[in-house]
Amino acid sequence: MRLFNVLKIIPVFTLLAISIVFTGNLWGQDQEEVFSVAPRYPKAGDQVTLSYDASQTPLKNRDSLTAVVYTYADFQWNVKDLKLERTEENKWQGQLKLEPGIALINCVFYAKDTLDRGGANTYSWMINNAPGSYSGWGIMRNPNINEDFPQQLDSLSFIEDSVTLMWLNNEMRDNPSSRSHIFYSGLRLLQRTNTEDQTGRIKEELNYILSLPALDLKQQYDVQRSLELITGNETYVDSVENALLSKYPNGVLARDRAIKQLFREADPDERVKAYNAFVNQFPEEKFEGITTTTEELYYDKLFRSIAYTYILENKDYGFVFDNLTNASYTNLVDYAWHLVSIPYTNESMSLDSLQVFADRIFPEIESREHEVPKAYRGKLSPNQWKAMALKAAASEYLTYAKILNEQQDYKREAYYLNKIAALLKYENTEYNALYTQQLVRQDKMDEAVSFIAACLRHNNTSPEMLQVLKDEYLKSGKELSDFKDYVAGLKTGAENQKEKEALLTELIKKPIEDFSLESSYGGMVNLKDQLGKIVVIDMWATWCAPCKKAMPGMKMVVDHYADDANVKFYFLDTQEYVKDYKTKTAAFIEEKEYPFEVLYDAVNPENGKPEMVYTKYAKAFQFSGIPQKMIIDQNGYLRWRSTGYEGSPSALADEIKTIVEYLKAESKS
Repeated sequence: MRLFNVLKIIPVFTLLAISIVFTGNLWGQDQEEVFSVAPRYPKAGDQVTLSYDASQTPLKNRDSLTAVVYTYADFQWNVKDLKLERTEENKWQGQLKLEPGIALINCVFYAKDTLDRGGANTYSWMINNAPGSYSGWGIMRNPNINEDFPQQLDSLSFIEDSVTLMWLNNEMRDNPSSRSHIFYSGLRLLQRTNTEDQTGRIKEELNYILSLPALDLKQQYDVQRSLELITGNETYVDSVENALLSKYPNGVLARDRAIKQLFREADPDERVKAYNAFVNQFPEEKFEGITTTTEELYYDKLFRSIAYTYILENKDYGFVFDNLTNASYTNLVDYAWHLVSIPYTNESMSLDSLQVFADRIFPEIESREHEVPKAYRGKLSPNQWKAMALKAAASEYLTYAKILNEQQDYKREAYYLNKIAALLKYENTEYNALYTQQLVRQDKMDEAVSFIAACLRHNNTSPEMLQVLKDEYLKSGKELSDFKDYVAGLKTGAENQKEKEALLTELIKKPIEDFSLESSYGGMVNLKDQLGKIVVIDMWATWCAPCKKAMPGMKMVVDHYADDANVKFYFLDTQEYVKDYKTKTAAFIEEKEYPFEVLYDAVNPENGKPEMVYTKYAKAFQFSGIPQKMIIDQNGYLRWRSTGYEGSPSALADEIKTIVEYLKAESKS
């Protein structure tokens, strides 16, 4: 019996040809010269050798290669990393043990910056007579239905729906038992390739599947997904769903409904009780092999909602730490951000308390790097997942390193700095500052100087790093008067020049309304009184973490123009909502020893809050948020504006200097 009756007549000789050509190497002798499997006709349990001749591929002449192997076994994809070694014949080979139920092998080969997917042919190998081999080969190359495949094929290899249906029919012909595993893909294709209504055919197939003695979790979910292909048949859909719930009360559909019900529960205490009951009824390990759309949409959000609501309502972190092992990797990183990084940045929690939290959360995050979570299983290899996981958590690991540094736990700090070096070294100023401190503590001053110089070429340095560089520069017998030129020389290069040119394209020329604001130096400051001078305004607030992070860079540029009376800097304190904010602001500036003249924003008569100038300028120049940098030229025009902070003090200082020097030169021309 044909399951998907689209290609009604396939001549016997055509089927025979397909069976011969596509057994083993799927593309004949030419492709086999590049990729091959030995033995040629492997079976489950065999140790096979995968061979790759890179000499005619994009990966020729590489010193090292790796492979990611996608195996289709028991109608599910598995992904493995494969180490390759060069043979005397100048081929690359790796050993792979084939798992039970193996039907198809597909390989992608990698060098550091290049990959080879095999083009139109792919690097695939079909296992002779294995259930799933034909269907896997057809489904993986169809972009309309292959969302369960890792998407590691060139578009040149894609096939049309009708061709995929042919392969599914071949699967049914040789392996009738495959029907219960491929029916969902077949029904989708049947609907896509026919203009007439397929509801009757879909019902017929689902009735057959439901009549089977027992469906595994994936088959249950395929029934659920097949119901989405039916429109306007609510009675039938309800009957099928009721049948699933009756036959599988602890199955996939029951779990999906329980997730939605949990999500809708408003009472925090009841939600925690319901969650505990949910975990008992639907243990996580049972559902390791299946991820539904409902789970993807709701489950992580639900888990976070329970955790954070419990903290807010009860001032209790018990749910978070009692359920760390149940939290997803995404939620663990979110915990690290909300419970460690944010309070660290805002200085709203003691270092000792932060370290207690971090010492619980980060080991759990690290342990998950070694196991691909189910949402990515069959899509990412272990190494691919580890790289992705590390990238997602790199900023949080950096915060942990900063805490350990302040706690003088230098050994563990060094461990985490090394862990994230490939991602942040040279590119992140906070990382660079910590690493410089580490080199100085170890008295590796030559290495520290070389490292700081490299960071300057990336324009990611802190004032503290420049001080180390200056001290070593002077110790070598050089003159202080030459230091600025020395630093400028380290920054020269095509990339820095390109950044300056791009920055100057942001110049504008717009009239700006006057203000009169109270100054921390006493008296009032009127913008109109600054005509003839270049005015730099930095809008900030004591509660704004990015604003405060940007201030070391602003100090660098303020110091640079300290002796230039024609360049003025004002730090406009705005949107402060506590009564004693001026006292708090003054204490912060004094503590950090910033040579900043602070202006206090006036009260907005519309809402009674100290944000009048901010509100006026935000409306006039269509921006939102702080920190907000504004540069006004000698004629009183707004010439440049920037929102936010990118993270590099030296880059920020250079931005301001570039604009200021341009305006100086412009006024002389």
